[in-house]
Amino acid sequence: MHKNMSLKLLVLLALTGASAHAQNAAVDRLNQFAASAAARENARAIGVLCLPGNRLTARLQDDCNNLVGNAFAANPALDTAVRAALASITADNATIPINRSGLGKLSLLPTVASQAGPGWAALLSADQSMLSLSVADDEGVSSDWSLFVNARVNNDQRDRSSNVDGFDRDGTTLTMGFDLRTSSTTHVGAAVIYARNDLDYSNGSGSLKSTDVGVNAFAGWQAGNGFYVDSLLSFNRRDNDQMRRVFYGLGVNQVDQRFDARFDADERMFALTAGFQFARGAATFDPYARVEFIDAESDGYSEVSRNPLGNGGGWALVVDPLNETFTRSTLGVRAAYAISGSNGVYVPFVDLSWVNNSGLDEEAARLQYLGDRSENGGAARVDFFAPTDGEDNSYSTVALGLSAQWANGWAGFVSYRQAFALDRYEQREFNVGLRMEF
Repeated sequence: MHKNMSLKLLVLLALTGASAHAQNAAVDRLNQFAASAAARENARAIGVLCLPGNRLTARLQDDCNNLVGNAFAANPALDTAVRAALASITADNATIPINRSGLGKLSLLPTVASQAGPGWAALLSADQSMLSLSVADDEGVSSDWSLFVNARVNNDQRDRSSNVDGFDRDGTTLTMGFDLRTSSTTHVGAAVIYARNDLDYSNGSGSLKSTDVGVNAFAGWQAGNGFYVDSLLSFNRRDNDQMRRVFYGLGVNQVDQRFDARFDADERMFALTAGFQFARGAATFDPYARVEFIDAESDGYSEVSRNPLGNGGGWALVVDPLNETFTRSTLGVRAAYAISGSNGVYVPFVDLSWVNNSGLDEEAARLQYLGDRSENGGAARVDFFAPTDGEDNSYSTVALGLSAQWANGWAGFVSYRQAFALDRYEQREFNVGLRMEF
């Protein structure tokens, strides 16, 4: 009864030329149930759109009527349900596909030593797992070429914050490439990368499956006194398959909708690393500095309901493209110790680093409802935004591992890396690799 009376009042206000007041009333009422800036943005859009006026598809109009009507019902028993419904409808995971916790992952290329010198060790991002293999000079192999294959298993978790959904992501990555020693002090190489990631959003609100393909090209120079400079150029493309779930109950209307979307993301990175490697007996130390320039973008997409005629089918969204450009700087030090064995040289190592991000704009995603037909009445579609929450600009990582150099140009490694002092995130990865000169 209260819901019908409230809707009739809104219609009456619109017919008497007071539509702006009716819209404001709907927005103000829905705002009382918004627990975040993203939910308030959504409440604004719904309050503006849902006034009956032939600007929505029939499905979205019905879903709006149900939400707004129950919000005006002045029934304390419904308040919790309305609050939960608005939270579920709000797409607070819209910025996740380009969230910087996922950027740069494909660029972790734990390549291996060329006998030319130590410069390979600083190649790119956070995992220089083949540290110091050049201490094992295999006199029986003189080839300038080497092939390598590396595998990585990673797990990333993010706690939910006020405007951004949490997630739990598991991934696997396979890297295959080559390294060519072009002189006694220089080398070049390239690699191709294939990765799969499965991400589950918190509170059962959806999932994101992605497939990554990347290409890396690198080059390095090593001086005889231990100084080195390395460079990396990386291009990566990610195919995303997302499902967003909206589920709530308002009166007799029970909603359990799943919205699918397919879209791509691209990442480009250029990195420079400089360091100085020196030895003290069997121990090797390598302080280094790295700067990475990262440009990433995610395509826009439109969601498709699995049950478009069912309750809640009108909440399908149109999401504009996102982009992010920033710089990531790293200061670190590696230490390793060579141990001779009966069949090779084994090198346990540790890597400590401090990472800082700068230039992040934390762009909010621009959204529209797919069922918004405002242009039919000469009005503009209603845009609203999914703002992000501030992230840590700096954090640290630690890696532990073991490298080995065997006869006939074979080498391998295992390593474990984890981030710490990173608010809301846990990041862990395990790497294993093998290299062969030929």
